[in-house]
Amino acid sequence: MKRQFLSKKDVKSLARQVDENIKSALDEAENIEMWEVDDKLTIYILDGKPLFAKVRVKISESEEEKYIPLLTMFYLKKVNYPTVKVDDGAVPHILNGADVMRPGIKEFIGDFNKGDIVAVQDFKGRTIAVTVALFPKSEIEKMQKGKVLKNIHYLGDKISKLCSDIMKQQR
Repeated sequence: MKRQFLSKKDVKSLARQVDENIKSALDEAENIEMWEVDDKLTIYILDGKPLFAKVRVKISESEEEKYIPLLTMFYLKKVNYPTVKVDDGAVPHILNGADVMRPGIKEFIGDFNKGDIVAVQDFKGRTIAVTVALFPKSEIEKMQKGKVLKNIHYLGDKISKLCSDIMKQQR
C-alpha cells in the first residue's frame, strides 16, 4: 500500500481523466493524496476526505479502469450524477454487493449511456451504491427483467470501511 501527496502537475493530469463532478472537487482541494490500496483500487483523498477512487472492474467480458465518486462524495459535496431509485426489496441485495436488476428500479433521474456512472438511492433519498450502466437508460426503461447496473461500490463494502477509517484519522 502506497500513500503519497500529488504534485500540481499530477493533479492537472488527473483532472483531464475524470468527470466534471470529480474535476470540480479537485479544483477546490488544497491537498490531494493518492492511496494505492492494491492493483485494483486507488483512493483519492482531498483535504483529508476520501472523495473518489480509480477502480478496475470487470464489465461484460473486459476489465476496465473507472474513476468513480465514493459514497462520501455524495454526502460531502454537491454532485450531479444520473440516479435510479430502487424499491425496498432491492436494497438489502444491493447492500450485499448484488448488481441492480431491472425490476428493482422504480424511478430514473437524469439520462445516461452504457458505461456511465449511475448512483443508486433508496426511497428515503440515501445514496447506497455507485454503479456502471450496462445499457443506456433508454434501453433499460423498455426492459422487464435482467441485470442493468454493475455494482462497484456500496454502503458497508471494503471501500466504505477504508473511507470510514480515513475519516476517523482526520478527527
